[in-house]
Amino acid sequence: MIIAIDVGNTNIDVAFFQGYKLLRHFEFSTNRQATSYEYAINLSWLINNNGLKADDVEGAALASVVPPVTVELERAIRYLFDIKPFIVVPGIRTGLIIDVENPKEVGADIICNAVSLVEDYRSSGIVIDFGTAITVLGVKERKLLGVAIAPGIWTASSALWERAAKLSPIDIFNPPESVLGKNTVTAMQSGIIYGFIGLVDKLVSLELEEMEIEPFVVATGGWSERIARYCNTINLVDPYLTLRGLCRLYMKNI
Repeated sequence: MIIAIDVGNTNIDVAFFQGYKLLRHFEFSTNRQATSYEYAINLSWLINNNGLKADDVEGAALASVVPPVTVELERAIRYLFDIKPFIVVPGIRTGLIIDVENPKEVGADIICNAVSLVEDYRSSGIVIDFGTAITVLGVKERKLLGVAIAPGIWTASSALWERAAKLSPIDIFNPPESVLGKNTVTAMQSGIIYGFIGLVDKLVSLELEEMEIEPFVVATGGWSERIARYCNTINLVDPYLTLRGLCRLYMKNI
C-alpha cells in the first residue's frame, strides 16, 4: 500500500493506493506552524480509525507547494513508517516534456495534474485546478506547454470583503437567478460566481485556440465540483486527479 500526500496552501489531501487503485481519501487543513509530531499524530489517527494498518504502508509519495510543511511531513513519514518518502522535485522522471522557460519553477501539483491527464485520459488536453489559486495548464502530445494562474475563488472573495468596509462574507456556493443583483449579497454572488465562470471559460478557449488541439478539459481541486457544472468548456471533474498523478510519479521513479 502506498500513501500519497498532496500539500496545498489551504488543505492537505491524503490518499492510500493499492497499486493504482485508490482505497481511501482524507483531507485536513494545512498548518504551516505544525511540527512533524503533530502531522504524525494526524496521519496515525487517520490510519487507526479507518481500518488501515501502518505496517501495510510500503511506500510514500509527497507533493507540496509549501516548503516548511514538506520538511515536517517528511519527518513524520519517516517516524511513522520508517521509510523515506518520494518527493516531487525538479529532475524526476515524469514522461513529459516540460516546455517552459524554467522547469524548476513548475509546481509539484501542476506536474502531478499533467501526468495524470496524459496517463489516465489523453496525451493532449487542459487541466483546471480550483484551489487557493486557479491554474489552467495546457498539454499537447505529452508536452506541458504552459500554465495560466489566477487567484482562487475563495482567495479573491475573502480579499474583497476584507478590503471593502461595507461588504461582509457571503455564501458563494450557488449563483443567483439573475446576474443583475437586487441586493448586496446577490450582487456579490453574481460578480464572484459568474465572473469566475467567465474567467475559466475564456482562459480555456484561448489555450485551446493557441494549442490547436481537440477540446478536452478536466477540472480538479476543492472548488471544481461547485463551479465546473456552470462552465461550458469543462468535460469532466476528477477530484482525485492530483493524487493519481502523484501515485503514477511514484511508480515511475521508485
